[in-house]
Amino acid sequence: MQSKRLPSNGHLESHPEQLTVALLGKRAELRNIIGNMILGSNAFDTESHILVVGETSSFKIINTPDFFDEESLHTDQHIIDLMALSHPGPDLFILTIDPENTQEVDVVAQISKLQHTFGERITEHLVVTLPDMESFHSLGHLKEIFDIWLAPDENLASECRNLCSDCDPFLYDYRHYSQDVVTRRKTALETIQKQRCGGDPPCDVGSAGTSAHGVPDNIFNIVLLGLTGTGKSASANTILAVGNTRRGSRQLFRSEPSSMPVTTQCEFRIMEKPFGVLVRLVDTPDFFHDQLENSKAQVEECKKYCQPGHCVVLLVIQLGRFTDAEEGILEKLEDKLGWKIRESTIVLLTHGEGLKKRSLLRFIHESAPLKNIVELCGFRYHLFNNSLKDTKQVINLIKKIPNYNKMFPKLTKNY
Repeated sequence: MQSKRLPSNGHLESHPEQLTVALLGKRAELRNIIGNMILGSNAFDTESHILVVGETSSFKIINTPDFFDEESLHTDQHIIDLMALSHPGPDLFILTIDPENTQEVDVVAQISKLQHTFGERITEHLVVTLPDMESFHSLGHLKEIFDIWLAPDENLASECRNLCSDCDPFLYDYRHYSQDVVTRRKTALETIQKQRCGGDPPCDVGSAGTSAHGVPDNIFNIVLLGLTGTGKSASANTILAVGNTRRGSRQLFRSEPSSMPVTTQCEFRIMEKPFGVLVRLVDTPDFFHDQLENSKAQVEECKKYCQPGHCVVLLVIQLGRFTDAEEGILEKLEDKLGWKIRESTIVLLTHGEGLKKRSLLRFIHESAPLKNIVELCGFRYHLFNNSLKDTKQVINLIKKIPNYNKMFPKLTKNY
């Protein structure tokens, strides 16, 4: 972003349309103050863990939750909602720095976190507000380092309009899910808003001329766990194929035969079809492999998605290749993740083509260790043939999720 100042005559450049601004920062109170200052109203007055929108004819302010909260389970959901509410993207991001985090190392850490979350080019649309003039002067050099705009809190409404006078909206780099997910979410949110307000115009919740509403949060996690070589990534791609009509390589998980871990960190993709709700599909590394770096960090990352009531665990085991390392694997995973995942686990057996015409149930009973794991998981098991991109085998898997009909009502209706 080039440094833009008010023209020398003191008048703003013409930019009459409504501007969309995303508020970011650690403290909800400060985000509320900045948002209300721009809107000239009291649209924001509470701490929220969901996105809240305030609007006037000049501005649409999207007040986000704390993207810096490492314990948040819904960061990607918030990104989808933010992009849906601002489609094709915000005109401007405002990062509010609170008085407790004005040290250079803290500010740099927050900017870097945003680059990691939204992509490097977010800085081209980023305004960083500072709580006092001392910080404004001491951190002035960051403007050149990150190509950002530093601003004190006052006159933000006029500054925002001036900065956006010749800027295109921010475009998110869709790495973990397709843009189709965002456009479908946009339609869903518009429908929710119409139902809530009883018509097309926005409902007035704040002061006169200002509307504000929260964005509901809903996402379900499918987490694949297991040892290297069992077919976790291949199984994830089989599931993903059902949820995406366009199967570009960027959407697939990397999968290839190897004795070394191919998946070295937790990765996810977001899908909606045919479930009718957003589903986060999480592929994980082999937490027990000696060559896995940062194993503890990856387990902590997995814990964010692997939560009681919000996920199903697919314990992936290759048919006919049950190893000594897999004996007791369920208990070992429970020890790492900190809760009895068996209550939400389906044993997913891969390489189903090897079963041929044999009975799967008889095969399980012939292996005492495998039978023990299946029994511990409430005898929930399923067979995948990942060489076949077959919708039916995926739908039948989903139907084995406890209470699936309540979680996926569209699936229940269509299949």
